[in-house]
Amino acid sequence: DVCSSDLSTNAIATGALQVEFTRAVNTFAITQYAQIVPVNQMTGYYLRLNPDDNVRIVNNKEFNWPLGDSRPLGKENEHDFVSYTTNRYAFPFYIPNETVKQAAWDIVAAHARSKAQLAMTARTSRAASVVASASSAFNDVGNYFATATAAGGSNWYATSGSAIQKTIQAGLRQIALGTAGAVRPEDINLVFSPVTANKVSQTAEVQNYVKNYPAALPFLQGSDTFSKYGLPPYLFGVKVVVDDSVQVTSQKKASSTSRSFVWADDAVALLSRPGGLIGVEGSTSFSTVQIFAYEDMTVENWDDPHNRRIEGRVIDNSVAAIVAPTSGIYIASVAS
Repeated sequence: DVCSSDLSTNAIATGALQVEFTRAVNTFAITQYAQIVPVNQMTGYYLRLNPDDNVRIVNNKEFNWPLGDSRPLGKENEHDFVSYTTNRYAFPFYIPNETVKQAAWDIVAAHARSKAQLAMTARTSRAASVVASASSAFNDVGNYFATATAAGGSNWYATSGSAIQKTIQAGLRQIALGTAGAVRPEDINLVFSPVTANKVSQTAEVQNYVKNYPAALPFLQGSDTFSKYGLPPYLFGVKVVVDDSVQVTSQKKASSTSRSFVWADDAVALLSRPGGLIGVEGSTSFSTVQIFAYEDMTVENWDDPHNRRIEGRVIDNSVAAIVAPTSGIYIASVAS
């Protein structure tokens, strides 16, 4: 058995994984559309305000304060505290002592890096599931749509008109109304899978814009401007985020491998993430998705002399939550 004194937290490896994975905006797309909030307890609350109260003017007379009269009393802002509980996940690895002795590099760090990729893939999968869930908070505020037509547009792929533009602009208007103008287009990310990105880049709507401008040749060549699976960095005022995280769902050594992108094909989300990647515990935020992280890629390792190997694990103790549903929109399929 492993004694508790043998186990140690590898602070250097933990910090390195945070820099390389959870805090690096170019490693996993989730860092571009979800905010990380380090927390001190596994169970806590976040404050959700009603943004309508910030712009509620039924009658200007209710705020009028004539000289000599009693002050206007007003009403308390509507708010509620929503609970969250993080879940602990461990991604273990084992290295034979002989391998450690003969390796010409830090093999523990290399294994931890591999498991961190697995942990980030799992985190992305959980966040995508939370966003896509029909029973999530999006339903409560009317921001969950089965189709692009229901979201104010029409089938993105079957028309040469402005279906994509209409859907995005309808979504932006709804978010602006729902957040009382607190969330602006520059705060919003348009998130989808590479399959959807390719389909969008092949639509007549996008290609008709490109072919009439000098951008036609760069579009054909797939230059930096169109390097996101054939799409520009921004589309009709919102940032394009193509989540190309891949997950394998078949068992190891199975007769065939089941490999797919984490985000479902034809599913599109408008997700807000104002401010920086790291949020502050206890503060209010209009970031649509937050990752409450009690442990963020903690690396632990110890010597196992009985089996003549080093054991280790990467721990992710976190939970994804839809914190501000009024600041985001989910469309299950833009193909209809």
